Amino acid sequence: MPIRNQIEAIVQTLSVTSTFVYGTANELNQLADSSSFPCVFMYPLQPIDVSPQINGSVDNTFSIYLEFLFKTDFDQYTAQNETYVNQALFLANEFIVKASKYREGEGRYFRIKAGDRAKCLPVYNRFDVNTTGVNLTISLTTMYFDSFG
Repeated sequence: MPIRNQIEAIVQTLSVTSTFVYGTANELNQLADSSSFPCVFMYPLQPIDVSPQINGSVDNTFSIYLEFLFKTDFDQYTAQNETYVNQALFLANEFIVKASKYREGEGRYFRIKAGDRAKCLPVYNRFDVNTTGVNLTISLTTMYFDSFG
């Protein structure tokens, strides 16, 4: 199952009902026109680190880029949009906590190492529909893999 499906499953558990949309920047700009907000936009995975382990398994670490966005009015000042940035930051923080606890089958699906830093920046006037929120860049390591053998 693609990682984006796991991310979408986590987004669906957020305390504020949010639409999940996946695609490139151009696709997201078009899809935003017909999306319900708030929205979590996921961009394609970049990069994927593949690390062979001593026990014969392979760790895959994914760098994911998400945007937590609210629809805003055109011509609003930055100060007027701060409330949306704060709400989006809350959702990004909640996403991180829920991703670290997300389970599939017997155990957790992702590992987020303590001390790893995620980057989160405010974004204003995004896309043609005009949105405001935060972007989140975080690395997630998958804990379960298909067996090869």
